[in-house]
Amino acid sequence: MDRRPLGLVAAAYAAVVLWVTVGPAPWSTATHQIGGGILSPTAWTSSVTWTTGYLSEMVFNIALFVPVGMLAALLIRRRRWPFALAAGFAFTTLIELLQLLSVDRISDPRDLVMNTAGTVVGVFLVLVARMVRRAGAVAASEVRAPADLLGEAAVEPTRPVELVGAGVHAAADMHAGVGNAGVGRAADRAA
Repeated sequence: MDRRPLGLVAAAYAAVVLWVTVGPAPWSTATHQIGGGILSPTAWTSSVTWTTGYLSEMVFNIALFVPVGMLAALLIRRRRWPFALAAGFAFTTLIELLQLLSVDRISDPRDLVMNTAGTVVGVFLVLVARMVRRAGAVAASEVRAPADLLGEAAVEPTRPVELVGAGVHAAADMHAGVGNAGVGRAADRAA
């Protein structure tokens, strides 16, 4: 699979996320940032961190990073999906660190947690989609498998029913000791 177009989409989306989260804020913020932001242990343990903010802001932070998780999971090979989680976490950490340098942005542990949760949801959606696709492929191969095991007779029946019936009588006659000559007599008796 050629991942270049997906890589371009991921780069474009990362640029949009960076602009939304680190670019100039079009609104004034009432800061609840504790000095040092995510680097401060006090910010992680303060009740202000976890009790302020709006539900809509938290949902936005999660939703913003769902595509990050999805794109990372699609770009990284299937069995290495934990790296997609790490990539999303690293991206949101970078954003929160850059926000420390901004006057009108807030570096907040809650944002880090919500963004990481969005990444987890995105990676999970890709994993579920891959499992469903794989289950569909397995189910389709199992439907074809019995026909393959039975051979061409199962796919294209060419023997008339009378011969099958005569074959059954012939097998019974052979078991009874009549032999091949009894095939005709067994078929005559059956008719």
